[in-house]
Amino acid sequence: MKKVAIIGIVGIPAQYGGFERFTEQLVLRLRDRFEFTVYCQKSAFAVRPEKIGDVSLRYLPLRANGISSIFYDMTAIVHALFYADTLLILGVSGCGLLPLLRFFGCRKTIVVNIDGIEWRRAKWNALARSYLRFSERCAVRCADEVIGDNRVIVDYVRKIYRRDCRLIEYGADNIPFESE
Repeated sequence: MKKVAIIGIVGIPAQYGGFERFTEQLVLRLRDRFEFTVYCQKSAFAVRPEKIGDVSLRYLPLRANGISSIFYDMTAIVHALFYADTLLILGVSGCGLLPLLRFFGCRKTIVVNIDGIEWRRAKWNALARSYLRFSERCAVRCADEVIGDNRVIVDYVRKIYRRDCRLIEYGADNIPFESE
């Protein structure tokens, strides 16, 4: 069974946002076909089980949001290289590391779901915006597959980077996720 690491979220069970809900549904629906590990922000969970059902959870002592998300995602990426066949990276903040991995011959399958055009957001200072734009470029150029969860992102990637971007929309169809 292929091993998939999911990187770039606060964690599951979902308490934060859309990527967490997406992750819950993905692992719930595909757990019989893949062996999943989900990276979680340690401080976001008072109770930290090693597993929820068949899904392994790895807790990192870094924040998954804001500027620290860069280090959170990069740490998870490096850790996942030691066991996972596929890295599903949700968001681009840690993707500045991908050219280095490709340069050194990393043969893992890397799938990146671009979460908006982060570098354009006013909440970031000039340095952060510059890095996020670089990281977005690295994600699109180095990933095996690029995913957008809405048509605007897909069109943006195709226009700016001339790269195919798969549209995978997700919505409000919820199956309860049981935590143990």
